[in-house]
Amino acid sequence: MPIEMRKITAQLLAVFFCVGTVLPAMAQDFPVSAVLEDEAADVEVCQDFICTKLREEILVEASKCRPLASFKRRRMRVRRAKSSNSCKLFHDENYKTSKGKCSAAIRQACERSGIDGRFLAENAFNLHKKGLLEKAGFVNMIWKFDEESAPLGAILTYVGGVGHRYGHIEVRVNPNLYCSDHCTDKPVTGHSPATRKGYKLVGVYLPFASSIQITAHTDQEN
Repeated sequence: MPIEMRKITAQLLAVFFCVGTVLPAMAQDFPVSAVLEDEAADVEVCQDFICTKLREEILVEASKCRPLASFKRRRMRVRRAKSSNSCKLFHDENYKTSKGKCSAAIRQACERSGIDGRFLAENAFNLHKKGLLEKAGFVNMIWKFDEESAPLGAILTYVGGVGHRYGHIEVRVNPNLYCSDHCTDKPVTGHSPATRKGYKLVGVYLPFASSIQITAHTDQEN
């Protein structure tokens, strides 16, 4: 990505995340499209409406002052009263730190994108292991994509993380932004600076209709 584009994206993200919890009420005024249009020629874009909405809604979720999960609170040695509002800890950099609520962020973003969220009330590990994302209408395309080639708008799931059995889940917003209850400029495979744990990718989930189109396109190429 050109240096100028990186600077513009960084400035836009700074504006976005500084507004914090007031963003949902003023989302129509924020140039979310500027972040979403930060695309690379060699990265596919899921054109499905659900993928587009997911990319928008997960940005809202990442900026929320979400309470820390109990295991995260214990690890950070933070009292419950203070951790109930993470903005007391992180302020306008709330989006940079995992709250241990990645699956909750994905579920809420999915619900606002038109997905039935009743199957998604589980941690990231179980969403993959129990096939709950499939029940919600997604297809695992890991046979075709990895972290670096996953289409923009895809949901990525991971297992592993020493001492963290819940796994991780995130949406690829643009080639340099992966978000759930926080955002990073790289996928969390290996060692994540935000969660301090290592993960292995096990799922690249796309809406059923989009997966059919991609599979048909692949068959034509072969």
